[in-house]
Amino acid sequence: MAAPGAHLRHPASTRTRTVALYECRLRRYDNWRIRHRGFILNTSTATGMPGSKLSFVLAAVAVILLIAWIYWPVTHAGFVWDDVIDFQKNAWLRHGDDWKQFLFNRFNDWANYFRPLGVAALTLEVRAFDVTPGPMHLTSLVMHLLDTLLVGLLALHLGSRTWPSGKRLFSLVLPMLVYGLHPLLVEPVVWIGCQYDLLATLFTLLGLLANMCIERRFVRTIAVALCFFLAACAKESAAMFPLMLVIFDWFDLDAPADASLLARLRMLLARNWPVYAAVFGAGAVYLCLRHWALGGFIPSLGDEPLPLFARLQEIAFLYVHYWHMFLWPAADMGPIHPVPAQQFLVFSAHGAINMLLMAVLVLAGAMLTLRRSYLGGLILLITVALLPVLHIIGVSFDASLYHERYAMTALAIACAWLPRTLLDIRIPERVAGLSSLAGFALLAVWLALSCMNVRAATPLWSTQIALWQWADAMHPDTVEAKDQLISAYMDAGYHAKAWQVIDQVMAEHMQCTNCMLNAASLAAGENAPDRASFFLDKIKNDPELRASSNLYRFYLGLQAEVLLLQHKYPEAEQMARSSIAMNDLDPEPQLLLALTLASEGKLDEAARVESTAIQLLPPDERAQRQQAYSSFLASLRTPAAGENGPH
Repeated sequence: MAAPGAHLRHPASTRTRTVALYECRLRRYDNWRIRHRGFILNTSTATGMPGSKLSFVLAAVAVILLIAWIYWPVTHAGFVWDDVIDFQKNAWLRHGDDWKQFLFNRFNDWANYFRPLGVAALTLEVRAFDVTPGPMHLTSLVMHLLDTLLVGLLALHLGSRTWPSGKRLFSLVLPMLVYGLHPLLVEPVVWIGCQYDLLATLFTLLGLLANMCIERRFVRTIAVALCFFLAACAKESAAMFPLMLVIFDWFDLDAPADASLLARLRMLLARNWPVYAAVFGAGAVYLCLRHWALGGFIPSLGDEPLPLFARLQEIAFLYVHYWHMFLWPAADMGPIHPVPAQQFLVFSAHGAINMLLMAVLVLAGAMLTLRRSYLGGLILLITVALLPVLHIIGVSFDASLYHERYAMTALAIACAWLPRTLLDIRIPERVAGLSSLAGFALLAVWLALSCMNVRAATPLWSTQIALWQWADAMHPDTVEAKDQLISAYMDAGYHAKAWQVIDQVMAEHMQCTNCMLNAASLAAGENAPDRASFFLDKIKNDPELRASSNLYRFYLGLQAEVLLLQHKYPEAEQMARSSIAMNDLDPEPQLLLALTLASEGKLDEAARVESTAIQLLPPDERAQRQQAYSSFLASLRTPAAGENGPH
């Protein structure tokens, strides 16, 4: 067999010689990986400096403490958005064994999502912390800090062979700072409901790191496949993990300089086929579970799909906009981002520019990746990570076209790749010092502004009222913000403010089913059954009402409350039981049924129903609601209660 390096002088002319040469290089590559995989645990080998392990640990701890301090106000935040329904108003996660049925489907009225790991984690938190938001927010912050640390370790490993010894510490600190303090991540860190994204990013990073660091092939294969499976069970966007894995392996491939593309691909498969096979098997198991739970692999389409040219404009708009958010998202932060789809039905110059930019970036990323340019790898990895959120399938998830949390994994990969990409940039020596100084100054300014943005945005995400006042101020023509703001005012007891927003919705003729349900609830609470019936009649034939089991259950409960106020007790009892039949873990219709039964004189049955309903409430609400029920029973003994009707 030819000595290593002989191919540079006498290129092999036969297939046997080429295969033998590749086998030799593979053995050398295996030996190299065994020698270098341990650099993370033994940083003195990586840096060549005694005691450098301590400096790496201290630097990582310092960055983690800084990020934790910036985000610490989140530990005093409350439940917002879906958290109010999922953790407070419904008992599906905190009561009995019924949470098991929500692991695979029907959680939060979902039809397209399959996230058993995320639901299981939230169930554990709700029960461990007794429906207290502070510890759950702290859990989200810890997940974010772990993700930040993994980003730094991944970046450190990517540059292990190439960074000058004096700059390797920078390759750890830079990505951790940029990722940990990026304003894009305020939403997933401060909103508990985004723990799906945090978990998916965590296991994606763990899988990529395990593939690069674990020496034994069998252990590496199992670890990577398991991480992929767990990431997919946390959120569907992890489906892009296999493509990311191949790109990482492509840059880690030690192939001869004159090897053809086909030969390099063969070497890639020869090196990593067990891992790829295991990942494929884990994906197959996940898809089988998803099909069993949801009845299909791909979510059903929401709205009528756009024409091809309109779909291309929409995809390009999203792709370019996410790149803009990576660089500076502060100008467009918030819980909702409504973008009318009608704008994509007309071919525009802006749409053409977006499509041109997307084409240039994707093609440049692919071509540079084939040449093993880390800049190309950065572009291609971001593109791959964004594929699930570019509306390529055309699924309608909510009114917003994009969200900050959707770009979380892409940002993590980009930050891990950033130091190695910077190393590839060739700067003339005469301006190298000035360029470095300018780069550090720009980084310092960016980080300072990021810290201020995080500190300013965190309180806005901390309460329902602050969040939706912010959203309504940014999008005053959007009914979703007004709908959520009405609910926030009602939960806080600010009924007059809630009525102001309802009157605005009515005056502007906005179509909002939940707004009318909330208006009916307010009217019923003010002992005005006729006014409540007015709002319920406006939506009784609304298709959206029956399309959502949560909305229809709320509607039935309100009908029962109106009938109770009108002293139509048998009809009220029937409506309340119909609402309970749709979800026996919702305490509100059961409390309403207890009031109705008591009004009918069925006190023993009413007491049993009330006792069951009280246990479904959050612990901090039980005493107050039990006292209200006792007061209601006392009022039944007075003639005035019979005249005015119960509430």
